[in-house]
Amino acid sequence: MEPARSARALLLGADDSLAALMSDVLADLGIALAPSEEPAGGGWDVVLAHVERGAAILPVLQRARAQAAQAPVLILVPFSDERLVQLALRLGARGCFALGSPLQELRDMLRAELPVLTPSPSGGAP
Repeated sequence: MEPARSARALLLGADDSLAALMSDVLADLGIALAPSEEPAGGGWDVVLAHVERGAAILPVLQRARAQAAQAPVLILVPFSDERLVQLALRLGARGCFALGSPLQELRDMLRAELPVLTPSPSGGAP
């Protein structure tokens, strides 16, 4: 019997600090943060795409789609702005998370997109 493959996430546009934070959050859920230098079509289960302050969302979504056409894309924005959230959703993102919001919101979003995930026994750190 083949061992079960863990879910894999691609993180785009993040600096080292954000990558470390996302790696911890994803690990709590049993999701492996795969290196972004892997070739396109790497079998991603979800894409987290960081949009810098003042940057346009559409090019970030297009890059995410080019890397992983079938995976849901969750946009990470630098601050909470309902206008940005609605724009990201209209452009095709499956979710939008404002950095600085409780990390549980991101965990819940990931569980909704990847229903095979089960809550960790500890419930994850906030």
